[in-house]
Amino acid sequence: MIRSCSSVQKKLYIILIFISTGIAFTSSAVFEDTVSEDPCKDEKFETAEPGTCLNRKAYRLLKALNTIKDNPYNNDFAKRVIDVFEPRVFKTVDTTVSYIECDVPVRLYYPTNRSTTTPTQVIFFIHGGGFMFGSIEEYDMAVKKLARITESIIVAVDYRLAPEHPYPAALNDISAVLEWIIQNIEAIGGKNKKIILAGDSAGANLATVLALKSRDEGKDNILCQILYYPPTTFVETEFSSRVYFLRDERRTYLLTEEFLITTKESYLPDSVPDTDPYVSPLLADLTGNIPPTLILNAEVDPLRDEGRSYAEKLTTAGQDVTYIEYEGIIHGFFNLYMIFSEGKESMKLIKNYINGLNGRISAP
Repeated sequence: MIRSCSSVQKKLYIILIFISTGIAFTSSAVFEDTVSEDPCKDEKFETAEPGTCLNRKAYRLLKALNTIKDNPYNNDFAKRVIDVFEPRVFKTVDTTVSYIECDVPVRLYYPTNRSTTTPTQVIFFIHGGGFMFGSIEEYDMAVKKLARITESIIVAVDYRLAPEHPYPAALNDISAVLEWIIQNIEAIGGKNKKIILAGDSAGANLATVLALKSRDEGKDNILCQILYYPPTTFVETEFSSRVYFLRDERRTYLLTEEFLITTKESYLPDSVPDTDPYVSPLLADLTGNIPPTLILNAEVDPLRDEGRSYAEKLTTAGQDVTYIEYEGIIHGFFNLYMIFSEGKESMKLIKNYINGLNGRISAP
């Protein structure tokens, strides 16, 4: 796939306008219901799905970006231009994890001086990007913000990307990095060998597949998994969210049908069926030792129903699941936290969720 720098920069320049002009927006609430009962305040906020309305912020952003079709994840240009907005961490450390297949770049984020001297919870963050895009640099701002808010050491990874490196390259890379974290937990400043897996979009798919793989291998080193708007199946399924948000003739919702088709074609080699549970975790056996799961979903997202269905199936299997859906919000709000307050709110929620789990473990 050809990546157009000029259009990506145009898209991100618009994002900068949103930030620099200081537009004030009303924050939407976190909710656990599936559909808001309130009608749209203005018909322009209506979506193709009856009863579902765009948040004002999401509407204005999509209106600006509606003709931009390429990589929706890149904020590298924005990062360079608005350095003044960049969250600060005490230090970062770049290194590589070497294993039989390749050397995998990783970056460690230490949010405070205290995190360099006192054992601290470790989060292993896996970026999104449709398995074809994304990098440590493109997610640097959001990961720094997450580290600051959660007061956690974060290990971010540059796994190999499709189509040059289709499945299972990315899974093998993150598996190697997880093993490296566990083996070096004291050296990097971690407080225990219970690692938190986290990821957004394609990274959420990889995170939960890694949790399944760890279960299948009889390992018990994952405290929980935190999944932002996870794609959980490559099987062609007529989810309502896909029908309504991929085929709305008035606008696109950041992700397009063309992008999702290209994702599947790039990531899955012909030899791997789309029903393989390590690519489509929704089809996996979800019983057994699966860590507690926090799913953070966007209501107006083509991937929404995959996250909902995954939460439901995990719950049916008897797993510990917390499902949060942000009303009127679109895909990518984690990486666009500088626009969407829901991005920052979700990070605060993660902090409380982690603290609750650690409290449960340390309770007598």
